[in-house]
Amino acid sequence: MQASAPSLTSRILRFRRVRQALALALLIGIAVSAAFLLTPSRFTPAIPGDDALGTLFSGTLKANRDYDVLDPETTAEKRDEAARSVWPVYDFDGSAAETLQRRISGAFAQGREAVALWKQQNPAKAARLLAEHRIDAETARFLLSHRDEFWKALQAVMEDDDYLDLARSGFDPAAERAALRLADLASSGFVVEERGLLAADRERGIIVRTVGGGGAPEQAIRDIDRIQDLTSARENVERMSGAQLADLPPRTARAATQLVRRALRPNLAYDDAETRRRQEAKRTQVKDVLLQVRKGEKIIGDGEQVTKTHLLVFQALRAAGRASGADQVRWGGGLFAALLCAVVFEFGRRNLRKFRPRSRDVFLLAVMMVAQLFVVKGALMGADALHDVIREQLPAPFSAYVAQALPAAVPYALGSLLVRFLLTSEAALLWTAAFAPLCGLLAGGSLQFAAAALLGGVVAADRIGHAGRKGAVFRAGLITGVVTAVVLATFAMFQGRLWTWEMAATVLGSVLGGALVLPLLALLLSPLLEAMFGYVTDVELLKLANFNHPVLKDLIVQAPGTYHHGILIGQLVDAAARTIGANPLLARVGAYYHDIGKGKNPLYFGENQKGENRHDGLSAQMSAEIIRRHVAEGMELARQAKLPRQVSDFIAQHHGTRAIAYFFHRAKEEAERTGGAPPREEDFRYAGPKPQAREAALVMIADMVVATSRNLAGPTPEKLRALADRAIQAVVAEGQLDECEITLRDLEQTARSFAESLERIYLARSDVPPAPRLRVLEPELKRA
Repeated sequence: MQASAPSLTSRILRFRRVRQALALALLIGIAVSAAFLLTPSRFTPAIPGDDALGTLFSGTLKANRDYDVLDPETTAEKRDEAARSVWPVYDFDGSAAETLQRRISGAFAQGREAVALWKQQNPAKAARLLAEHRIDAETARFLLSHRDEFWKALQAVMEDDDYLDLARSGFDPAAERAALRLADLASSGFVVEERGLLAADRERGIIVRTVGGGGAPEQAIRDIDRIQDLTSARENVERMSGAQLADLPPRTARAATQLVRRALRPNLAYDDAETRRRQEAKRTQVKDVLLQVRKGEKIIGDGEQVTKTHLLVFQALRAAGRASGADQVRWGGGLFAALLCAVVFEFGRRNLRKFRPRSRDVFLLAVMMVAQLFVVKGALMGADALHDVIREQLPAPFSAYVAQALPAAVPYALGSLLVRFLLTSEAALLWTAAFAPLCGLLAGGSLQFAAAALLGGVVAADRIGHAGRKGAVFRAGLITGVVTAVVLATFAMFQGRLWTWEMAATVLGSVLGGALVLPLLALLLSPLLEAMFGYVTDVELLKLANFNHPVLKDLIVQAPGTYHHGILIGQLVDAAARTIGANPLLARVGAYYHDIGKGKNPLYFGENQKGENRHDGLSAQMSAEIIRRHVAEGMELARQAKLPRQVSDFIAQHHGTRAIAYFFHRAKEEAERTGGAPPREEDFRYAGPKPQAREAALVMIADMVVATSRNLAGPTPEKLRALADRAIQAVVAEGQLDECEITLRDLEQTARSFAESLERIYLARSDVPPAPRLRVLEPELKRA
């Protein structure tokens, strides 16, 4: 009766449509769970709109992840301030003095040409008038007719009297040299058009950039008072003329002074384009002002007034999808989770040879996915609540450290560790690949926590695969915590905040979470999962694989042949299980214990006999009953020793429902000889059930191969392979493997592995004389 339930379940799951329906149901369950967990809680306050400025907020709103919120108003203010810090740029014409002197010289030359022309036309009169230093009206009219050319060369307009005074001296070269000296002095300083333009820059100064001529290319002028405007510069020309033109006649000196005064021009001009360019460059140097809101930080509390800063954060939350409709978030999260899990699972099924999950394994993976999502969600919510309590008790810096440490201590790698604890490394890797992105979404779209879940999960799965004791679980947790801390530290380096106390708190939280929280939860939950799903961990199996286990110690004393028979089968199934992707440790332990029932009547089994055959004095039916009873007696010993169900299943299933053919045929012969009633075949069959797992199927086949190989003379690789093929064909033909998920490819690889293992065993024993053949009493051996 105990075998009927699993047999019915196995037969139902043989149908492809049923398995597809189960996978679809599990996928829907994951999608619904993800949709529920990724949707904002009904208790989370709604995010106000921009029209909420100045109103009072109801509830407490916290950041679900880190946000860097752009503050455009403050950014604009800082950029304007940076632009105002730029000093205005003025261009100084370094060649202004030279240009002024060139114009004065040109004007004198033009004047002398006019005087020369006048002399040529009126030589006698010109000589007389110039000697007397006077000009008559006719001469004045002639010279004034050439005045425009003089003005043009000077690029300035002079009074007619001043022009005529210079003409009376014949535009004396001495007057020209004196005017050039005066012009050089007048142009040596900075001259602007209007001093009023400099009033706004009196407090800070200006930048003077020299264009043309020599001198410093650029200099800062803080003393604005040293800069003259054009009016002051011209007045200064008149003041300097007394000393510079003292050797000239008064009227000529006055005319030369007016010439320089009128010809003087500003040599310093405001460069608006260059100033604006520098201001814009200064603006671009100012980075955007960001409001940094950390995950779990309170954005606004109950009763607080909504300010412009709050509105900026609210806009960032809406832009990040926090305020999106719950339906969109729910559908998006569910569909993403379903697509992710389906793609990863299908990839593993198609491309990873050792990823051969049974229906029970698929169910475990789905349950672990949902459970781990709930664990992470609950842990993050608990960390936020605990932070609120601590913040009221501790000063601000310490509460900030706690806020960083608590999320880092969440056991993100717990699911990966448990999956590897119960299943294979391939299953753990695929499960981690599917869980990590969902974990990142659950943590507020955090890439760093997604990476921590991925890398931490892979490391946890790798290290727990070598754990044979509970201490190894803690070591695996410590290594996982260190790796998680390194991942978070690398993200801190990206953000430029590695050497901070907050980062130190994060590292400490990661290490403590991995070293304590992760292994404690794993050791607490693994027995529950074993009981719920019918798994046995490697830790427990390694205990059973110890040859000092009481059951095995009793077996080697009571039935040494059976004991060695189990050890040999263990070698074969261990190698074959590794080849086909089954659990090699479980298969080996099952081989050790599958025949422990023979210890009750060891001498009735061929491997323990030494010449005398006790079945010779028994009827065929009695012999068959004794042979068949070793299964029930083994189950009783397993119950007394409290062996896990996964191990005791090997005892019940390693013969399946096969017939004890030798004694059945002997019973038929006896009935024909005596004329009695023919025997019933069901009295000569094992009760079963048939193997339900690939590991049990391996033990059934190996049991036949090992027993048959004792009767094999001159074993060769070809004979050993043929022996394994015949054993497999026999159990397949009888339908003994119909209820386990073993494929033809698995069987082909199993036959090759068995042949190779037996060949190695025979080669190792090649120097030992062959043992005498024993009469084989078990039916499957006689059939071979």
